[in-house]
Amino acid sequence: MEMDEFFTKDTTQVVPQIALTANEGKPKKVVLVIGGEIVGDNKGDEASEEHGRELMLHSLKSLKSAKVVPDEIILLHDGVKLILPESECFSCWKDILDREITVKACNETLFYLGKIPEDPRILCEDMDQLLQSMLTADRIVRL
Repeated sequence: MEMDEFFTKDTTQVVPQIALTANEGKPKKVVLVIGGEIVGDNKGDEASEEHGRELMLHSLKSLKSAKVVPDEIILLHDGVKLILPESECFSCWKDILDREITVKACNETLFYLGKIPEDPRILCEDMDQLLQSMLTADRIVRL
């Protein structure tokens, strides 16, 4: 018996989860996880960081009119800063929440920052609850 057959009694097929829709149709629960204020890796220079911030802003703005949207957005670590009034992305959240996309922010990070979300529709959850959301998702997309 091979290792991948141990739990499933069948060969496990690994498929990269890089898109919201696949050939077999839309998954049941899609979660977008944002762990930072910028898209991509900061290479340590201002231009790279500025470009990453611009990409994050455009990504969140696009959810206002996108045909396919996630069921949930989970904000972890520095990603939580995106919902704060001082963030350039702050204005995007009203449109996202108006589309009935569930937005969850990490409680431990909010406590660390000493902040609470201004919009009561943003759920503050402990990391263990956020992890359960990710573990029960059909597909996770990470920015």
